[in-house]
Amino acid sequence: MTVEQSFELRLRLGELSEETEDLLVRQLDAVVSRFAGVPYATVLQDAPSGREAAHRIVARVRDLGGNVQSVDFDYVTRTEIADRLGATRQAVAYWVAGLRQADFPFPHPAIQAGVELWCWSDVVDWALASNHAVDEAVTLLSADEIAVINGELAAGRMPIFA
Repeated sequence: MTVEQSFELRLRLGELSEETEDLLVRQLDAVVSRFAGVPYATVLQDAPSGREAAHRIVARVRDLGGNVQSVDFDYVTRTEIADRLGATRQAVAYWVAGLRQADFPFPHPAIQAGVELWCWSDVVDWALASNHAVDEAVTLLSADEIAVINGELAAGRMPIFA
């Protein structure tokens, strides 16, 4: 018996009609938002693995008329980390510098182009390992899983196992 867990995925979508948006909200219970005019849908999908969850949800979104461009990495700043973990910005600065909780090294930033950004799923993994309270009701895809899925989407190979 394969155990399924609930995965949260944030999908970057192509052009989205109102009808398709309504279908995503009604049938998938998606939260649709826009950033700089680009539509995103945040959805939950039960599956035995993150990759399978992505395959399932991409197939479902396509069936409803949506065009999945990529899975979002959900990059966060130090301030957003502090807000999401209920910590101070100073505490986050100490974690990043290795001055607190050195037994659990803080993840390296994913992007450092003038500002440090972390992949939220990496931060969640660190928080769980270092006994910080995190909403464990859903599982997030790792940065590596997201990269593989985005590669499949870019190559036109998804969904492989839908």
